[in-house]
Amino acid sequence: MRSRIIGVLLGIGLLVSGSLVSAHHAFSSEFDASKPIVLKGKVVKTEWTNPHAWVFVDAKDDKGNVENWAVELVGINDLVRRGWGRNRVAVGDVINVDGYGAKNGKNIANAASVKLAKTGELLWASVARPEQQTETK
Repeated sequence: MRSRIIGVLLGIGLLVSGSLVSAHHAFSSEFDASKPIVLKGKVVKTEWTNPHAWVFVDAKDDKGNVENWAVELVGINDLVRRGWGRNRVAVGDVINVDGYGAKNGKNIANAASVKLAKTGELLWASVARPEQQTETK
């Protein structure tokens, strides 16, 4: 009887963990690495949510028209570990985003790096940039 209860509990645990994993998407399922984008715009909203934080930016296109972009960041725990707290970027701040566009062509991007425009401060980079790397001998 005890082993049956343990088996049922393990089965329920696997089902629950499987549904949580499916809610988290892979980069390649939504974004296209061959569609690099560069945005400079004013933050209009942030969402401090799991599994990913989001920042919404009004950026001008090539013709000067303002477009709203939803920019996906990493999870909030990763951002906090790197010093980006909930209030680090405020509505009205201008940021520069390097990233990758959505496969479906909508104004959705995945950020590879985010900098504050007024100071050039790097807030987030998915891969260490040369200026961040230290050489060890």
